[in-house]
Amino acid sequence: MDDGALAELVDREAIFALVRLERYWRDSGEWEKLADAYVEDSWIRTTWFEGNGRDFTEASRVMAERGRHSKHPIAPIWARINGDRALVESNAEIQNRSVIEGVEVDTVQYCRFFSRVRRTDAGWKLVSFEGIYTKDTIVPTNPADRLPLDWDALSKLRPSYRIWAQLMALRGYEVSQEKIGDDRPDLLEAFYGHAEHWLETGENRDLGPDATGTA
Repeated sequence: MDDGALAELVDREAIFALVRLERYWRDSGEWEKLADAYVEDSWIRTTWFEGNGRDFTEASRVMAERGRHSKHPIAPIWARINGDRALVESNAEIQNRSVIEGVEVDTVQYCRFFSRVRRTDAGWKLVSFEGIYTKDTIVPTNPADRLPLDWDALSKLRPSYRIWAQLMALRGYEVSQEKIGDDRPDLLEAFYGHAEHWLETGENRDLGPDATGTA
């Protein structure tokens, strides 16, 4: 293996470790480590949040204090590196146990996590973190229980994250129906196009409150 290939392998493993640890730190409530995983001008977009990494950390801490504790199994599948910038995508799940109208349920959101990452003096850091949603499921932990959900209402929502959106709404979080998902190839095409542009040029056309600048 030549030096260039070895350096790329080391970078890829460091990026994979970063995205795994970011989810672990969130799940385990290690908030300072979570905040430190992002660059200062990072941008996070999930079903329930849009903003910078430090605000996301604080919002995640508040969510945990309100009793919502999700787990995020994650398996990085590829990274593309261009100098000090890279893109990384992972297969993932968001697992949660909660109670709806007295019925204990388990929900799973199947998704992919996608990030832009940048090399800094302190190593690779996340420039962005975003979910790409595929499908979700819900089951009562007691098979004899009936799910207290209005399926007619749910069927009108996006199939990629309709159950997740409904449960987040019950907790007071507003979830847009314009999130990135496999059921919206138009959104995915634009999303990947912006990411590729950033990888090549460093120019952000779609991140942050003004969607301008470089990172």
